[in-house]
Amino acid sequence: MSKSYTQQEVEDRAQHILSLPPMTRAGTINEFYNMAEGESEFGIREEYYPGKPNQFFKDVLTIVTGGEE
Repeated sequence: MSKSYTQQEVEDRAQHILSLPPMTRAGTINEFYNMAEGESEFGIREEYYPGKPNQFFKDVLTIVTGGEE
């Protein structure tokens, strides 16, 4: 089974989040945590990330939170 996203998409999204103003960034990170658990976040997931699995959001969070090894 192939992933429905690329590593480049993950990195691009992470860099976008890191470039946001602090308050916006914090809110976006919270949304990503919720979407990583399968939530919709008031339709944000369906509108902006159609077809993205929970793992996509987890992968972005790993970069954004400095969890890279």
